[in-house]
Amino acid sequence: MRIDQLLGLMVEALVIVFVAKLLRDQALKSRGYLVNQLVVKERSLGAAISQAGYMIGILLGFLGAISFASRATGYAYLVGHVALFGLLAIALQLAADRISDRLIFRGLAGEGVKDDNVSHSLGKAAVSIATGLVLRGAMADPSAGVFACLAWFAVGQALMVVAVLFYCRLTPYDDLAEIKRNNLAAAFPIVGILIGLGVVIEAAVVAKGDGGVLDTGLQVGKFLGVSLVLVYLFRLAASRVLLPKAKLASEIVDQRSVPAGLQEGVSFFLVSLIVTFFLS
Repeated sequence: MRIDQLLGLMVEALVIVFVAKLLRDQALKSRGYLVNQLVVKERSLGAAISQAGYMIGILLGFLGAISFASRATGYAYLVGHVALFGLLAIALQLAADRISDRLIFRGLAGEGVKDDNVSHSLGKAAVSIATGLVLRGAMADPSAGVFACLAWFAVGQALMVVAVLFYCRLTPYDDLAEIKRNNLAAAFPIVGILIGLGVVIEAAVVAKGDGGVLDTGLQVGKFLGVSLVLVYLFRLAASRVLLPKAKLASEIVDQRSVPAGLQEGVSFFLVSLIVTFFLS
């Protein structure tokens, strides 16, 4: 690809990111939140984090579309393909934001936008990044059209909800209540689960092969089934392996120990790397 064509794609990437920010600003403005004012004038760290996660998620989707370049039949076709899937990524990221408000962070809508609830903002950013990973895997497939991306998006969102609810059932404390209290220690494990799940789903999409619907379903089920089992096992082992002289729940809730929460979150991310390496 010539240098002028590469520069053209870079400009297109910047345009997509700019449009993505404008559309998110308008969507939040309709809900009563002025993002630029929160970030610049009020210096809201929560608003900045959630916006950063959204922008990273958009860029991940764009990178999936741009990886199609080696298989594109022409430069004009590639530019159109990237523009279409860039707009699709924006729409799906905005949809993921609303889905997470209603199903994952129930009762916390706006907590990470209107004030400095960094814990909630980290969770929202993780949803955006995980969604971007799923879209990157789907959009990198030359045979995948819009409907295939929509299907993988739906699968990804459903699994994120199930994984977080599953984790919340394992903990002896109320995760959402702790996040509402801006307890970073309680937020990091959920962040690790969401991003780790995004990594696993992306790998499953990429490794699905050229088989039929049944083969694809079995491949994805293999990745996700094993990963959820490992999440459960790591949850049981975390307090003994990572913090052998402390009770993990007490460290997270009573001590609000950010290092303890971060260790648990990292353990879930490690699970995703193990699963994707050995099962792909």
